[in-house]
Amino acid sequence: MRELFTTLFVFAAAFMLWRTMRPQQRHDVYQVATPSRLPAIDATDADLYKWPSLGLFHFPVADSSRYQQALKQVADGTPIGLNGTRVVVQLHTGVKSPDSWKPVEVRAHGKRVGFLSQGDASRFQRRLAYEGRAGQTTCCDALITMVDDSYDIRLDLKEFRH
Repeated sequence: MRELFTTLFVFAAAFMLWRTMRPQQRHDVYQVATPSRLPAIDATDADLYKWPSLGLFHFPVADSSRYQQALKQVADGTPIGLNGTRVVVQLHTGVKSPDSWKPVEVRAHGKRVGFLSQGDASRFQRRLAYEGRAGQTTCCDALITMVDDSYDIRLDLKEFRH
């Protein structure tokens, strides 16, 4: 029995030493994006984490129907390919919205073009925290298409697990 307690004590001491010596990622600091603190349009290259490009564009933005005018302005100001308009969008966490809790706002060229759905927003924020980027603004590729006289935007993100 004495050997068991000695072994447990050594493991506990080694664990505590490891916790103090390992490099720390700060998960307790959250950054809330407010309109006055949103990054400039050209901040996507240097300052923001860009999600890896997959080229799939299967991830829908939930309420892009409310932002048709902004989508039209972004699509009109960008070269259009055969499959649609390809843009880089910024994903801002923590922006207030009456419809969703802890929403993730999608912005293209500085204009709000939609939000992620409530479930996708919570899964996206969990993925951000897992990547060590909790609360940060990130960016990814997106595709704006015209479907039945309305604009649709889809993100180039990996599907979230439930």
